[in-house]
Amino acid sequence: MIIPNDVFFSHILKEINDGKSVRIPSKGNSMLPLIRPEVDEIELSPISENSIQKGNILLAVINNNYYVIHRAEKISSEKITLRGDGNIKKREICPTDSVIAEVTCIYRGNKRVTKSSLIWKIMRFCWFKSPLLRRIYLGIYRRIRQK
Repeated sequence: MIIPNDVFFSHILKEINDGKSVRIPSKGNSMLPLIRPEVDEIELSPISENSIQKGNILLAVINNNYYVIHRAEKISSEKITLRGDGNIKKREICPTDSVIAEVTCIYRGNKRVTKSSLIWKIMRFCWFKSPLLRRIYLGIYRRIRQK
């Protein structure tokens, strides 16, 4: 069954606005290697005072109904630059108030990857800033995953 994004996210937004966390399936390659598409589930939690910080993974609405879950790369008082871990160059810029939720946990089978886990911290603080290094690593990662 396929549910249109506007219907799916309207339900998600209602739950988050009620102060609840929600788990959704992952889709797309933009957050590889931390979040694997169609394998992992993502826990979205309401925004807290510490949510909008560089390195956090956020759900934001871009261009009227285009939803992205990407890492905050740069933050100013009015704008946030988001970038997927699996994106070499592409970035999204959105108003700060378009951030809807924060990713607080990833479920991979029976395993939980939380914000306090080592892999999460490595991806947050050490993920390659250089597009060349990012491209090389992602190329190797994708080739290994295909085998």
